[in-house]
Amino acid sequence: MTRLVLKNIKKKNLYEEIISEIIQYIQEENLKPGDKLPTENEFVEIFQVSKTAIREALSVLVAKGIIEKRSGVGSILKGINGSTFIEPITQKLMMEEQTLKEILEFRRGVEVESAALAAQRATIEQLEAIENAHLELIEVNRNGGIGIEEDYRFHSLIIISSGNSIYETIFDMISPTFLEALKVSKNQSKRLSKSYLEEAHHEHGRILNALKKRDVVEARLAMLDHLEKNEMKIWNNAR
Repeated sequence: MTRLVLKNIKKKNLYEEIISEIIQYIQEENLKPGDKLPTENEFVEIFQVSKTAIREALSVLVAKGIIEKRSGVGSILKGINGSTFIEPITQKLMMEEQTLKEILEFRRGVEVESAALAAQRATIEQLEAIENAHLELIEVNRNGGIGIEEDYRFHSLIIISSGNSIYETIFDMISPTFLEALKVSKNQSKRLSKSYLEEAHHEHGRILNALKKRDVVEARLAMLDHLEKNEMKIWNNAR
């Protein structure tokens, strides 16, 4: 079993966080209906939480028809459609729709200008790191993965490369919510069509090329176009 590198789970609404991480695990491991999930003890080891919390999360997934418990076997992934698969994540986010809307607006304000500044200030090493994140995302997607961490790294490296420490500090503060929004967007892209992932690759490539050419105007436009398309994807498909 592949050991995932997972973020620390916040104690607030713990079972909801575990549910999101279990779904991410299922998708990144490319499990199919009928495949066995890790045991409760294995999940305890992965998430570093109590067995009670794991059991609560699994019981919710059973109730939603995502997994089933078989005596002597354990938890088995059931045959489900795409919309059911991402529902626990989208439901959580839509309950906080106003917060998500404000985060997306914040991203436009900060990331568009960060791209422009990065086009002016990024070092050769920083540009290489951004390009590596871009290439790693493409590789992960081609191998069937979602690429949440790679996508996040691409955007965070651009903000770091802006040379504005205030942008970087504030972005770090909202990163947990940003990651949740990113999960929805990436899961929708994978569920709907491979072309959605390829479109994101093209958009990232346009941003990267603008940075490498030191084209401030194009960097702004490319980032704004990417973020606006991402917002449309979230609102059109997460309802």
